[in-house]
Amino acid sequence: MNTGAVILGNHGFFTPELSPTSLRTVKPAANDASWVDLGILSEVTVQHEREERDIFAPTPGVLRLYDVLETKRQLSINLTAQEMSPKAFEMLWGTLALTGASTQYNPLEGSTKRGWLKLQQYGQNDAIFNTVDVWVQMKVSGEVSFGENIVSVTFEARVLHSTLNTGTLA
Repeated sequence: MNTGAVILGNHGFFTPELSPTSLRTVKPAANDASWVDLGILSEVTVQHEREERDIFAPTPGVLRLYDVLETKRQLSINLTAQEMSPKAFEMLWGTLALTGASTQYNPLEGSTKRGWLKLQQYGQNDAIFNTVDVWVQMKVSGEVSFGENIVSVTFEARVLHSTLNTGTLA
């Protein structure tokens, strides 16, 4: 990886847990038909949080910070989409699975959405820069406004533990 300024174009794909090829212990192939494009992404943010415990030791008589132990780790990825996809409607309204052919839905009938998130990031030279595959719990975060501006939907993906979580830098 070279150091330098970069502008990244983001592409996000999600495949739900209910697919037989999408489980915490089974990651779907890149060409699996269950991957759903999350639409035009205008922004992606990543937040790494951790809980720490400070260890103080007498050195020799005053207690000074001696070590820091991490006890909890959490990674959240927010993807802001500029399109209203069936997956966005599904997560916003809490429905059962929707497709491009869906015409009817029942709000709050669906369950928690878990599955694989694939994030592909390209540099301004159109070359792949970073690819991340993570097992997540995903939802629409915050308020969605339906007005005179383009509808913007923010997906919040909280990374869950899987031994198959991986990232690749180009």
